[in-house]
Amino acid sequence: MRKNIASLLLAATFGAWHTASHAQDQPTPADPYPLAAAGWGPEAGGGLWYSRWVEDWSAMRAAGSAPSLKALPLGGRASLTFSTETRLRYDAGQINLGDDYEQSLLRSVLGADLRLNRGLRLYAELGSGYAGGLREASTPHFENKESLQQLFVEARTTVRGSLVGAMIGRQEFTDGPRQLVSLSDGPNLHRTWNGARLYLHRERFRLGAFDLRATRLGRGGFDEDIDRFERLAGVNASLVVATDVDGHNTYLEPFWIHSRMPVRDAQTVAGADKRDTFGARLWGQRGNWKLDVTLARQTGRLLGRDVEAWGFFATQSLALSDAAWKPRLTTRIDVATGDRAGSATHERFNPLYPSSNYLGEGRLLGLGNLLLIAPGFSVSPAASTSVSVEYGFARRLVRQDAVYAGGMRAYAGTRIGSGHDIGGLARLTGSWTGSMAGNNKVTLAGGYEYLSAGKELHRARLASGSYGHLSVTFRY
Repeated sequence: MRKNIASLLLAATFGAWHTASHAQDQPTPADPYPLAAAGWGPEAGGGLWYSRWVEDWSAMRAAGSAPSLKALPLGGRASLTFSTETRLRYDAGQINLGDDYEQSLLRSVLGADLRLNRGLRLYAELGSGYAGGLREASTPHFENKESLQQLFVEARTTVRGSLVGAMIGRQEFTDGPRQLVSLSDGPNLHRTWNGARLYLHRERFRLGAFDLRATRLGRGGFDEDIDRFERLAGVNASLVVATDVDGHNTYLEPFWIHSRMPVRDAQTVAGADKRDTFGARLWGQRGNWKLDVTLARQTGRLLGRDVEAWGFFATQSLALSDAAWKPRLTTRIDVATGDRAGSATHERFNPLYPSSNYLGEGRLLGLGNLLLIAPGFSVSPAASTSVSVEYGFARRLVRQDAVYAGGMRAYAGTRIGSGHDIGGLARLTGSWTGSMAGNNKVTLAGGYEYLSAGKELHRARLASGSYGHLSVTFRY
């Protein structure tokens, strides 16, 4: 079945490249709020989205420019759209410092969007994943025969200029700072949730609410289940607080996220990590400056202890020139509290479900007990091409707490150190996206990361570590 899904995706992708679009060249969803801040997740380029349900091909069909298999008329106002994604990826590096590994990954996703009319639709998505190299040790997000990734109903309408809607069922969810909520695009299968999402959008303001339970995947065929213990709920908003002379917006986005996550002791659930994360994100562009700042405070209970933690994440960049390669200076500051031994409260920040590429695809460092300051530089030789490099100086905030990798995995032996120096994290990343015709996209991406071990890693007898990846993704 997995090979059949992959074959279908490739056939649909390559078979549709002959169609060109002119009059209406992007599947832009109708939304009064600016799409970049609408809470639908990251754009994949050229009007396509990482979450394919966001795309709306109906305007292109009306203009006579839609590719085949997009917004196919079914009679009346009904239409059917198919989407596909195939990704090939190769990873090589060290899961823990000094532990080498290699693996090849294959992602195959097939989506169908049935729109009964402008206000009602059903979206379904199937996915499969193959992991070579570490296949037996891979989790179901990497090695998976077949999975029902998404199946939800969405109803929406316009009330006095406001877009009001609800999504009920299994769905991807990415609304919020990417240090806290993401799709988890690194593995073969995206993270999905089960429940309800409500939204109200106006021209300069939007409001959302959600109550979701995690999807627990198995490695076989359609053996996923709803994990009713793991919960994500909350309320978020976005406001346009400023617009510069070039039309660039700045947004203020307050949020409250209630989370309940299992705490495991080996393979056994030892308890629950229940947290309320309150905060706000300020981001946007003004002239040559881009800014993205998030401040978050966490309260709650963890294994009988009260939680009191906080995180601060800031990225900014300055365009040096709008000509040629468009060079930009970049800086990153990440602060996430650690847990002091003997304290009556638990003070380590929990990043919940962060983007897999925020601190690096190799996840050599995690957002816990960390201070990272990373200057960098980026260029864009073309609109579809970007290259960036940065070097981060990493320290831990609390000496009594460990040094953490991604997934809050503590590096062995680092709890007993007496200093703060973790080391340096160097990152080089690049990507190119090309149009094959008719909104068919191919993306090449790669990166290399190197964690130079500092005093505390050396004290724990851990060596420096590295990670590299290369991928090609076809989207139709």
